[in-house]
Amino acid sequence: MSKKNQKSGKFIVVEGMDGCGKSTHSKLLSRWLKSEGKDVLLTGEPSHGKIGKLLRIYLKEETLPIVDALLFIADRAEHLEKTVKPALDAGKIVICERYYYSTLAYQAAQGIERDWLMELNAFALEPDLVLLLDLTPEQAYQRTSSQEKFENVAFLRKVRQQYLQIAEGKTNFVKIRAMRKKHQVQEEMQQAVSRLL
Repeated sequence: MSKKNQKSGKFIVVEGMDGCGKSTHSKLLSRWLKSEGKDVLLTGEPSHGKIGKLLRIYLKEETLPIVDALLFIADRAEHLEKTVKPALDAGKIVICERYYYSTLAYQAAQGIERDWLMELNAFALEPDLVLLLDLTPEQAYQRTSSQEKFENVAFLRKVRQQYLQIAEGKTNFVKIRAMRKKHQVQEEMQQAVSRLL
């Protein structure tokens, strides 16, 4: 049977501010799905491609917001074509830590017009499910340690506001309170994924 005739996979995105537990919970979710016999690809943005590696350097420095936005978008285009779409075509469940909502939230918080950012991301696949790990900027700041330029409470406050606006009224978004115990957060994420599958 050709790949075109096979059932396509599911695209799940884990989003939220720095320090909300995206990496931890993406890994736990992937492990749980594999234990359920699912074929899973765990990936994320910035990717591990050449543009993604460049981005990781940029995130430690003060750069122009427009440069950040365009690098993230270039990385996303390559990541989708080379990693995400082939996995979905093969019927896998793709869990992606961060996606274009991060660009919308962070670069809009830096002062870039969100509508323009949405136009530039028009090529991006719409996920089947977005798990938004939400916590206060103060809590996020206490839990961050990567010394990236985006990590200060005043900025994170703007980022959270952007995320909540983006999620408003979207049926594929599930907002999860991320400051609870790890097993409680994970349980709610697994329930949302079970409903999708």
